[in-house]
Amino acid sequence: MTSPKRGAHNEAIAGPTFPLRFRNEQIRALVREVAQREGISQNELLEQAAEHEVIARGALLAHDLEASLERLRSAINTARADLVERSIAEFSRGEARADPLRARRLPPREATPPADHGRLGAVEAFRSGT
Repeated sequence: MTSPKRGAHNEAIAGPTFPLRFRNEQIRALVREVAQREGISQNELLEQAAEHEVIARGALLAHDLEASLERLRSAINTARADLVERSIAEFSRGEARADPLRARRLPPREATPPADHGRLGAVEAFRSGT
């Protein structure tokens, strides 16, 4: 990265720097050679290479995430279908059982005369406001 990025009028564009160290000197020499043949700076060549790599890896990551999403969707749909089937089966078993409470008719009670509504004092309590 020997030369700074240049703008339309060939002036250097200021910006944040990022030190790059090559572990393999041969890569550095190839970057220099390719940049020279392309007529661009080593910085620009490396920026383009990084951009292409990020886009390619991003596409792979997006593909992997979409595949994971489809697997999760499939698992959820299978689990939901299983839950519905189990719920229907449990409901059917419950409907086949005898009701826990059987309705029955209570024997008639002695009729109380209408004047005796307040036998427990409820009517009087409402009238007095207590």
